Parts: sequence; structure tokens; C-alpha cells
Amino acid sequence: MFVCRHSRILCGVVNAGAVAFMTLGCGTRDSTPTGPASPPAATSTATLAVGASTTVAAGSQAALTGGSSGGEFVLVVADTAVDGTSAAVAFQVVTSGITAAGAVSLPSTSRVPLPGSDVPRTSRLDFDFAARLNERWHAQLAPKVARARSARSAGALSARGSSASRSAAPTQVGDLLRLNVSETACDSVVNRVARVVAIGTQSIVVADTLNPAGGFTTADYQRFAARFDTLVYPIDVGNFGAPAAFGADGKIILFFTTAVNALTPKGSSSFVGGFFFDRDQFPVLSSAELEGCAGSNASNLFYLLTPDPLGSVNGNVRRTGFVDSSTTAVLAHEFQHLINSSRRIYVNKSPQAFEVTWLNEGLSHIAEELLFYHEGGVGPRMNLDVAALRSAVRVKDAFNTNQSSNASRYREYLISPSTTSPIRDDDSLSTRGATWDFLRYAADRRNRGGGTDASVWMALVNSPTNGIANLRRVFGANVGSMLRDWSVSNYTDDLVTGVSADFTQPSWNWHSIFPVLGSTGTYPLAVAALSVAGASGTVVPGGAAFYRFSVAANATASIGLSAGGTGGPGVQGVIVRIR
Repeated sequence: MFVCRHSRILCGVVNAGAVAFMTLGCGTRDSTPTGPASPPAATSTATLAVGASTTVAAGSQAALTGGSSGGEFVLVVADTAVDGTSAAVAFQVVTSGITAAGAVSLPSTSRVPLPGSDVPRTSRLDFDFAARLNERWHAQLAPKVARARSARSAGALSARGSSASRSAAPTQVGDLLRLNVSETACDSVVNRVARVVAIGTQSIVVADTLNPAGGFTTADYQRFAARFDTLVYPIDVGNFGAPAAFGADGKIILFFTTAVNALTPKGSSSFVGGFFFDRDQFPVLSSAELEGCAGSNASNLFYLLTPDPLGSVNGNVRRTGFVDSSTTAVLAHEFQHLINSSRRIYVNKSPQAFEVTWLNEGLSHIAEELLFYHEGGVGPRMNLDVAALRSAVRVKDAFNTNQSSNASRYREYLISPSTTSPIRDDDSLSTRGATWDFLRYAADRRNRGGGTDASVWMALVNSPTNGIANLRRVFGANVGSMLRDWSVSNYTDDLVTGVSADFTQPSWNWHSIFPVLGSTGTYPLAVAALSVAGASGTVVPGGAAFYRFSVAANATASIGLSAGGTGGPGVQGVIVRIR
């Protein structure tokens, strides 16, 4: 399901549609650390150059010197445990010989805003609806997968999978289809009559006959078919694979319907822009050989917002330009979901029929980024900064339309990195932003010596596993360590010179971008000063807490780390000298 909270590079502030950070409720594996109050002495004392780092495991400590001129450091406490419980673990930092941290100078950034976009956004897209919708019905759909696969192998899927409204003959413009818009999977049907208004090489565009007047024209629908065929389809298929075909046409249905408009309450600051429903991947009819899903439309289909210039549905005005400006990114996002589901069920026949929500949504946010790269004429590992985004109207418009939502969600993670992470099973904005940025980081790291991003995304989508096991299959066994390194990169990238390549994000310079996007003119990562009395806190698996401290000239300091209970061994600290 597609949602975005746009923080656009327009006037140097976050768009009014951005919503405040959502605090996550987290349990703790233990309320207090069980490690020693004073960890054992370090075996050696490190003198770090700027950018160099050292690690400290839970139950141990590191000793540092300030050198001849003193030094400033950042401590990143990360939970590398990625299996089992999702609860937070308590940790404690014990210090000796440190001094207060000085101010870290951020890269200077001219805050002259980019030119405004032609189409202003007044509210944000809400993607939580579809994620909840599909999760709600996976338990009902999962038992039907094996028989649906058997029916397809026997050639019975199309014949038994077409609803009474679908003909075996190729679809023609003007045909009427009956399509179910119910929010249940298989147990109820709420049909709408939809007219075929445009047909492309890969798409069939249909419009609900109940759609309000004054919406898209025939030319508009033809343009959507062309954009899907020539832009969205090749990008997503080239990176994720092609979905299994349904019916005589074998095309993707783009269904513009007020059923989507009706999902947004009156006056809401967010709106549902469209969604994909897993149920439509299943055949309709049941037989001795096949357990069907009566509510399925048995099609590769998206449900899309339609213009409503007078606000006839729930009083929410949806002008044609407004809907037009968001639809292409919605298509790119939802098409990844369709491909993921279709290939898991019918092409690869994965034992895990559905990907976990956080990884599935993260891949769809990658699809938005891929659309940005294509339309902006840029690419990954270009370390894009504000100057690059200002360099051409094409790049600026592509960022505002397709990528600013990822930036806004990633910002939500940076605001509170210890209570959320890329692998949280909560479908929050902060999780989505963290997952997207981690996937981008992991692909950049994997392809550092060569290789294509498409091979990474293809491997993740076409996997016999899901979730953490899927990440391990593609990126290696040490996913926890990679998450730790990614956490460090959220601080050090483009800020600290001389750091390991593992502590960088080659595709984006967020220390340059966020001061322009945000109203405060600062980078939003939550970083605390480490007290001479130490610190304590909790961190969730895959999350991290950040502390700055200094060591005086010709002085030696120690940093000890302990963590509570069974989760303690997963807690690790990374200390980087930042100046």
C-alpha cells in the first residue's frame, strides 16, 4: 500500500503534510542490565585518527587517548540481534576520564530553496491501509496457495479464475467489467461496473461508472496507459521480475474508482492513493481440485484514486492535477507488491507465500527511488546532495514527485533511532524510512566492487525465504553487523572524513539535504552528549543510540558497555573519532 509524507525541496521547510513522529511502544527484554557496573579493563589503549573506529562488546570496555590535541568521538550503541524477540534490550554505558562533547560542525549548506513544484501537495498519501488489509487476510489466503498453484500448472487457473464479468476473448475499449471492491478477501463481494477506457501494450485502464463527472478524459487515461507501459512496467519488471499472467489479455488492470476515495475520511490530512490486494491473485471458483476465493477479481489489478473535483465522496476535493501528480509513483510502488506476490505464489512457488511487511514495503519504496532515478536522469552511488537536486528542473521535479516521501519517512527514523529500526514489524513511517534507506545502503555496499542493483532487488523478490532469512540469503550471514554499520553511517556519512567505506552511504548526502528540507535547518539524527556519569537506555533489534563525548589532550578515557539478560550479547558499541 502506498503512502507518502512529502518533505519537498521547495521553501526550505517540511511540507505541512508532514506529520509528527509517532512514538512506538516497546517492551524491554530486561529492565536493567545484568552486566558488571564496571566492565573489565581494556587490554590495550587505542589512539584513533579522525575517522578511525574501534568496537566494544557488551560486558567489556575500550580505552582511548585524546592524543596531543584532544579528540571528539561518537559512540553508537546498536542491537545486532535480529532473530527471536523484537523487544528492546536495556544497556548501560560506564565512563571514566571523558569530558563534555564540543559542537560538531555540520557541513555548511546554503538554505536557498529549490524552485517550487508546479503541483503543490496539501496532504499526504496514506499507505497503511493496504498493508493492514493484506496482513489481515493472509491467514485465510495461505491455505489456498497450493491448490491455486496446482490449478495453474494444470491450465485451469484462467478458466476457473475468470469472474462472470470477464470474457475469455481479448478485452476491447468500451467493454464493461464487474470488479469487486470489498475490503474482505474471499467472503463477500461488492461489485462495481467499470468501463474499459484505454488499452496499452501492458495495461488495461478501466474507470468506475460511478466516478464523478469532471475527472480524467480519454486522453488522460491513454496517457496513464502509456506511462505504465513505457515507464513503470520496464522499471519494475527490470528490477523485480514479471508477474504471472492472468486471462486472455495477460495485462495489468489500472482501476480508477471512487471506492478508493471512500477510504479517506472527511477532512483527513492523509489520503489513500491506491492499493494492491493479494486476494486478486487467486482464482474465484471452487471445485474438487481447487479451493477458490469468491471475492477475487482474478486479475493483476491496482485500485486507484479517481478525481473528484466537487468532493462528492466524503467531502474531499480531489482535483485532476492533484491525482495526476501522485498516480505514477503509486503505480511503481504497488506494482512491486503485485510482482512480489505473483512471483512468490506462481513463478517461484516460494514456501513463504508472502513477504513480511517491512521488507515488502521497503522494496516498494525502492521502486519509488528507481522511478526518481529514471525520471531525474541520475542514478545510485552518485552521492546526490542539494546542489545536484537543484542542478536541473528535471531532477528537482523527479525528487519532489517520487523521492521526497522516502526522505520524509527516513527522517522519522532518524528522529528516534533507538525505538525503531529497518526490521520492526509495526509498519510505521519510521520503519518504512529505515528499511528503504538500509536496503539502499546494503545494495550500495554489496555492489561496491561491481554488480547491478537490479540483481539485488531481483534476488530479494525471487526468494524461497522471507524477512531476515531473505536478507541473509542476499547480503550474507552477518545481517546484524551490517545493520550496526548502517547505524554508524547515519551519523558519519558525509560528515566525518576518513571513515571506513562501511560507514558511508554512497548514493545520498543527507547531511546536505535535510537542512534544506527541514524547518530547523539541521540534520535530524537524535544524538545525546555522553555524561561523565555514563548513560543508560534501551534499544530495539536493528536500532541504535548515539552519544558524543571528548577526551582531553594527553588524557586516557575508558568506555564500558553492559546489557541486560538474554538480549545482552547482541548489543555492541562502535566508537568513531569524529575530530
